[in-house]
Amino acid sequence: MAKLIAVVCGAGINTSTIAEDQIREKVEREGLRDVEVKRILYPDIERFIGMMTVVVSMTKIFRTDLGAPTVQGMPFLIGTKEEKEALLDKIIQMVKAA
Repeated sequence: MAKLIAVVCGAGINTSTIAEDQIREKVEREGLRDVEVKRILYPDIERFIGMMTVVVSMTKIFRTDLGAPTVQGMPFLIGTKEEKEALLDKIIQMVKAA
């Protein structure tokens, strides 16, 4: 079963697309073939519980029972290059450890 990096946002347009693209590029550079990166709307998150390996939050998530560790994805939008790279490395480490 593939591991799932869920990029969760409120509307599914700009912010999550930017993060999704950067994460997908990092996954490809790392050669991880069993990892899927998917944008998920927050209202739809319920049906992905138990399937997510890492949650990258681009919006406020009020749930704590997602079954996967959550990281704040705002550095993809407003962070420095170093902050973005550090976050990408953290996400990849979490996926590899799962």
